[in-house]
Amino acid sequence: MMQKADILKADVSDIPEIALIEEKYIPNGWSEKAFSDWTNNQNTVIFKAVLDGEIIGFANGSWVLDEAELLNIAVVDQARRKGVAAMLLDALENYFMEKNAEKIFLEVREKNLSAINFYEKHGFVKNGLRKNYYSNPIDNGVLMTKIIKTGE
Repeated sequence: MMQKADILKADVSDIPEIALIEEKYIPNGWSEKAFSDWTNNQNTVIFKAVLDGEIIGFANGSWVLDEAELLNIAVVDQARRKGVAAMLLDALENYFMEKNAEKIFLEVREKNLSAINFYEKHGFVKNGLRKNYYSNPIDNGVLMTKIIKTGE
């Protein structure tokens, strides 16, 4: 069943709640300070998924020239497998296209098969491997790319 959440651009006041989601769902993720510092860069964005006034997920990324990077997507347990991550990914992709990005890069833990399947379902292709990229636990990083704009 699809969960209908509002997808909005996050601002600095959302950082504490986003950092709590990150801490709970992404091993060795970013701290609240790291998010706050990161949002000072003009080439970064965070989208939040809001349901009944509560943030239930987020996606963040950055871009330089025609390349964008998806850094994290996290959705709280009770909203998983209901389309929230897909809505966040769509918002991020559309935003990157507005910024004239032509491709999106990401890396994901090799053992995170559900995330890899999610990204493949949404048009990302594997194009590299970083041995022992992640720590705690040690895991390889799978590099993935999606072309979002073709030369017109």
